[in-house]
Amino acid sequence: MAKTASPAKAPVPAPAPAAPVAAPAGSKKGTETQKAAPTGAVKKEPATKSALANAAHTDALKMQQIAKLKILLEQKLSNHSTLTRNLQEKKALLANVRKTHSHCNKREVNIDHEGKSIASLEVEIMMAKDLPKMDWYSGKCDPYVILSLSPPAACLDTSDKRTKVKPRERSPVWNQSFIFKPIEFKKADLVLNVMDAENFGNDDFMGKIIIPLPTIENQLWVEKWYPLTDPDKKTEAKLLSGSVLVRTKFVFSEKLRLEGEVKEVASQMEKLSKDMKKITTHINRLEGNTTTRGSASDDVWLFAEFDGETPLLFTDLEPVTDISATGGVPIGKHDMCSIL
Repeated sequence: MAKTASPAKAPVPAPAPAAPVAAPAGSKKGTETQKAAPTGAVKKEPATKSALANAAHTDALKMQQIAKLKILLEQKLSNHSTLTRNLQEKKALLANVRKTHSHCNKREVNIDHEGKSIASLEVEIMMAKDLPKMDWYSGKCDPYVILSLSPPAACLDTSDKRTKVKPRERSPVWNQSFIFKPIEFKKADLVLNVMDAENFGNDDFMGKIIIPLPTIENQLWVEKWYPLTDPDKKTEAKLLSGSVLVRTKFVFSEKLRLEGEVKEVASQMEKLSKDMKKITTHINRLEGNTTTRGSASDDVWLFAEFDGETPLLFTDLEPVTDISATGGVPIGKHDMCSIL
């Protein structure tokens, strides 16, 4: 029995299978770890190189964009300086006009240093259309236009002003210019009488156009079709038809003209100042001097300033140059990306 018991105890300490089982299990994990480690190492090295290459490319693109932005900023600054000088000149002229024409408001017209009017009214009679059929036998008319001011004292020049006669034309073309100078006061009317020339007897009245001078913009050409009217009931209603194309320019106030120009230049300077502020913000951010980025509207504006050239979109990961899908609006993480 002792012999029998001794062989039974011999295999008992052999939990060797368990140790080998744990060992292989451990060895499997170790093998997997060993296998995974080399795999990770292989991936890690190229990823580092790629990141470095991408960072270098991004820095190069940033430097290019900074250079372009600085050129754009210099152009805006030069324009701003030019406008500043222009504004100073116009303000000086305006101050002189206000001083010299201190009593201009009474007559509301330009005057020289002696108080004489230098205001003028330029008129161009261009064409007419659908004028009435004045000649029963031909169904045509022989139109011309007489120009005058009402009251006549509004202009010292009282010379006769009329267009040429256009025989047998219901839609004549004249393209004739006239000038009334000097205009003594602003509250007057330009009166156009459209007449039909007759070989015998008095010419026939076809219609009238009245244009109040205050309705004509200062210093600007105004082109407009004016229908014929008959306020004095000189003709039959059935014969009243047609209109005349007239261009007018009333130069009556140097003061108002200069005030408008000063306002326009000041508005341009204000816009340029805002533009320069946007550009400076982008330059500072790219150079690392600030983390503040502009608004989406600033981004779209700056994209337009590059005249269609594809700008760069910098995100926190990598630069992106294709913005066709976004319509020019930055993509990626909105707190990090910006259009250049």
